[in-house]
Formats: sequence, structure tokens, C-alpha cells
Amino acid sequence: MKVKSLRAFAALILALSMLCGITAFAAESENKPFEDSMFFEYGDYSIHYRTVPAEGEQRGRILMIHGFMCSTYSWRNLAADMSRRGYECVLVDLPDFGFSTRETASTNVVPREEIITALMESIAPTDEWIIAGHSMGGGVAINIAAVNPVKALLLYCPCPQPTFPAFLERIVKTKLVENMTDTFLRLGVRIDPLVRAVIFAATADYEFAKEYDLSGVTDPVFYDGFGKGICEMMYNVQPTDLEKAKNITAPVLLCQAEKDVILTSAQKTEINETFDFAEQHVLAGAGHQCIENRSAELSEITDGFLTANGVAGA
Repeated sequence: MKVKSLRAFAALILALSMLCGITAFAAESENKPFEDSMFFEYGDYSIHYRTVPAEGEQRGRILMIHGFMCSTYSWRNLAADMSRRGYECVLVDLPDFGFSTRETASTNVVPREEIITALMESIAPTDEWIIAGHSMGGGVAINIAAVNPVKALLLYCPCPQPTFPAFLERIVKTKLVENMTDTFLRLGVRIDPLVRAVIFAATADYEFAKEYDLSGVTDPVFYDGFGKGICEMMYNVQPTDLEKAKNITAPVLLCQAEKDVILTSAQKTEINETFDFAEQHVLAGAGHQCIENRSAELSEITDGFLTANGVAGA
């Protein structure tokens, strides 16, 4: 199969998993996925997060929110690069992803934005934070920055959260569909070539996909209730308010990827027009998951942006 066709096929698989995927699991502090794992308790939620300390004198504090089907793992390279530049990075798993609580029909639902803001405030006031979002996490970051005083907003291939049709709720949240989604994802991540093909489609980087540690993607899926939690998530999330986003006064960095096969042209255009006041960059040859394999380039762009806007310390 030609490379272009393989990427298109892998992108289709990823898109299908997003459609299918958009019991309770409460992570316990004594069951740490990583040595630096911590948990923030908020209502019915136990939120997994990790902190990468700044090297040398701290120049800023960044809260990083991952995209769909991802976790704190997707930020590992960019966080390390920004740490070396003097930024403390806090990486968080959204509800239903990574090692955070899976929502169920009995969960006392709280908006993701409220939970993440509470986590930020438990560490430092919101006006001391730079907030970063990738893909779906970009939509969450936008909502937070639209109502909270943050120092800067960093968007990497952001994908605003839409309002899902109400008539589909009775179908998606049935036991049958939830179990099918859970089974589909668990079986899918057991097929290494398929997972690598999806990573290739998302990064546009064959060598990176070939050497990728698949456990970073597969481990969270094997926690009970992953697919079921995602089905519940679809109707619990707060849609991204792009009209309110136009009133954001903090400096905004918007980075898109030239070979992004996940976001449509219409989605990119809508975001670019909403943030016409932002500093915008397009990474040549990069894929949607550029925060992983193009972290060196992105960290240079990001640090330059923060420094030029007076956000970063000397």
C-alpha cells in the first residue's frame, strides 16, 4: 500500500474510533502509573496529573491538556523541552482518559473546565498560569481562558468540542453501545500494526511511528470502563464557545500542522478566523500529533512567543 493511501486508511480508522468513542474507575494514589503521578480529588472525580519541574530558575508555569484518545503521555517530549527552557509543566488527564476517573450514568457530572480550573487553583492562582491545549484539549483550554485570567493561551492543532445531537444520546449511552465501544477499543489496541498506522497518520512521521512506545497509548485503554466512559463523556462535555473566545485578552499562540489529516479545512479555517489576533504558525510537513515528534521546533516557537509577549520570566 502506498504511503499516502496508508495514511488515509489510518486516518479513517482514527476517525471511526473517535465517532465510536465519543463501572467507574477511580485512580488510587497508591496505584501510580508513573513515578511522578499525583491525583486531585474533586467531587466524584479522581484526576491524574504529573508535574515536570523547571530546570534552573522557573520562568513560567504551563498547564497542558491532551487531545482525544490521549493522555499526559502525549506531552512528554514538549514538556521536557519546555522544562529545559525554564518552565514548570503540569500535565493532566481529562476525565475518561489516561488514568483519571471514568464517568458513568451515576456520576455527579462536573464540567471538565471546572475540574481543571480547580486543579490549577489548588497549585497556584489562575493568573499565574499559561494554559496549553492540543486537539480536543484545545477546546477545553479555550473555554478556561475565556472565563479565567490566565497569562497566555497556547493552542496546538485545536479542535473545538461540538454540541452532540440530543437524539443520539439514547443510542450511544445504552449498555450495548458502551460495551461494543469498550470491546472495539480493547481489541484494536492489541493490533500493533494498526496502532502504529494510526500514529503514523497522526504524526506524518513513519520513523517516529515505527519506534513509538505503544504502551503510552494502550495502557489506559485496559483500565475497566475506558470505552464506556468515553460514551458518557460525549454528552457531558461543555461545547467550546468560540464567540466568547474572541474576547480573550491574554496573548494567544496558534500552531497548525500542514499535513493534519484529523482536522478538516473548515475546522482549521474556523479556528484561524476566531483567533485572527493570535500569533499563528503552520508547521511544514507536520501531522496532527506534532506536539510529540516536533517538540523541539514547537518549544522554540513557544518560548519565543512567551518571551516576546512578556509572559516568561528572564
